[in-house]
Amino acid sequence: MITYEAFFLMILISILGPVVGVVLLIFFNMFEKQVYVLEIEKKQIELEKELERSRYLQLNQQIQPHFLFNALNSMLSLIRLKRYDGLKEAFEHMVLYLRFKYVDKDPLYVMTDEISYTNHFIAIQKLRFGERLQVSWEVDIAVKQALILPYLLQTLVENAFKHGVEMVEGDALIHIEIKKYNKEVSLTVKDNGPGFQDTSFLDHYEGIGLKNIETRLHLLFGETAKLVIQPTVEESGGIVTVIWPFIEEEKDESIGT
Repeated sequence: MITYEAFFLMILISILGPVVGVVLLIFFNMFEKQVYVLEIEKKQIELEKELERSRYLQLNQQIQPHFLFNALNSMLSLIRLKRYDGLKEAFEHMVLYLRFKYVDKDPLYVMTDEISYTNHFIAIQKLRFGERLQVSWEVDIAVKQALILPYLLQTLVENAFKHGVEMVEGDALIHIEIKKYNKEVSLTVKDNGPGFQDTSFLDHYEGIGLKNIETRLHLLFGETAKLVIQPTVEESGGIVTVIWPFIEEEKDESIGT
């Protein structure tokens, strides 16, 4: 004979069993949906990263013709001046420059390499400007193995020529300063040109180089990096500074992947 307690337990199980089953089924469905949502979000994040990487690399490619246009324009000036020996040397510097640029596809370069590439561009300009061009360097030892955006230094130097020393007579002065402050790299290029009364030129073709740098900085480093164009004060000339997080060469495993 079934006791009252056993009968009551059977009734309780028969009532609660389906309820518990339904609750478990709902919980399982919710868990399955959450896993699906997380997988979708993960794929979206991966896709966004890949799109950002593609855009970053596309911007790198965009700046290459910009350099070539300026370098070829300098060579054209040598032809007009009938300085054919200088033209030969200019081609040699361009070949050395392009040998590295079209082989290296990394999203970041070592500072020493970027300096070397930029020196080839400066050498071409020296053939054009002659003795009146003076370029001085101030580089901390600590930043020589730091990583830098491709074409960043070179673009700032190009800018110093185009919007600076090309617009003045007499001495053409450019000073390049690269320093490490705490966990950041600060790169400044100064010239003795007319400087910047405003930055409206950034919205036109003439400002494509600096705008390109700013976009790539934000894609790679977000708000931790910035480009600053200092307004001209008392004939201070053009001063452009770029700041980004200090990363050494061996720590580049996660960048651009």
